[in-house]
Amino acid sequence: MNNSIPSWTYRYDIDENRDDYIKLINKVFDSGRLLFGEELENFQQEFAKYIRVKYGIGCDNATNGLFLALKAIGIEQNDEVITVPNTAIPTISAIRQAGAKPVFVDVNNYGLMDINELEKKINKKTKAIIPVHLYGFPCDILKICEISQIFKISVIEDCSQAHGSEFDNKKVGSFGDLSVFSFYPTKSLGGFGDAGMICTNNQEYSSKLKKLRFYGIEKNYTADIDGYNSRMDEIHAAILRFKLKKLDKNISEREKIANYYKRHIKQKNLKPLNHPPKTKISNYLIPFLFNDDRDKFQQKLLKEGIGTNVSYRVPIHLMPAYLNLGYKKNDFPQSELIANRQVSLPIYPEINTKMIKYVSSEINTWLRNSI
Repeated sequence: MNNSIPSWTYRYDIDENRDDYIKLINKVFDSGRLLFGEELENFQQEFAKYIRVKYGIGCDNATNGLFLALKAIGIEQNDEVITVPNTAIPTISAIRQAGAKPVFVDVNNYGLMDINELEKKINKKTKAIIPVHLYGFPCDILKICEISQIFKISVIEDCSQAHGSEFDNKKVGSFGDLSVFSFYPTKSLGGFGDAGMICTNNQEYSSKLKKLRFYGIEKNYTADIDGYNSRMDEIHAAILRFKLKKLDKNISEREKIANYYKRHIKQKNLKPLNHPPKTKISNYLIPFLFNDDRDKFQQKLLKEGIGTNVSYRVPIHLMPAYLNLGYKKNDFPQSELIANRQVSLPIYPEINTKMIKYVSSEINTWLRNSI
């Protein structure tokens, strides 16, 4: 093929919907409200309804969303928050920014929090658990919530990659005390910059979060509590409202692409990472495990115009910024194995059959010839 196939692109979406996006932006301009207008209010309600929770609180990004969620539950200096090392940096930076210490639990064969290891890490300092629904794969969130209730600690679901995913026929983001979604451009529901949403069924948390995101203010520009500047703007809310209507179709298209790859890429050293039972996955990414020289594999595909993605090349506990947490190599073997082998193939709803066939064919041909 002459045209490249990146691992992700927004260009097709822009080409298809440019006129609609311009109309939405102009509508916001004409409204006279760039912040805290009807677009944000409507989007919060519509997204909360989609996730099947009572409240949605829009914010500027998911990193700050996690931070605000931690502040809402009362996290204090030197509290401990349990999560996984197989995640994006923002999960950890939010915990550190809130003054807490991240405590890691290794992942299972699905790349998700290993519930068999969870209770071992809980102590008197533990105040919250942040399970990460990575790749669009739901964790065993029911069991995690059961454990949290026994120890009376909070659960904040990191749903940054799991818009529309379900566990046991229920949307992720509706199980924990709070949940946080990212609308970063690459997401299944993504804007054209940063934005996020905190979801909850707890009215007290909802009210507190609305203050926290706006300098601690509820009304009359008077701060009731210490707060921050973490607002979602009207333009992003308008665009995300438009895209929310297409999310289920987007997920359906991603499922078709993922199933094609899984059916047609038949190589011993490249296997799809399986997803857990009782789950419906949104296929944010299509993670494979490559049991060979991954860099060489990626470079070969790039020469053929095919982009790939690695999430994540270095597990958090081995990154220089977090060595002071006291962890070392081999402390979390499954996270390290996935970091060394995981690679994702191009996926976005606009990929056509010709492109998918080309990707699959190039992979099969090269791997057969390289053995």
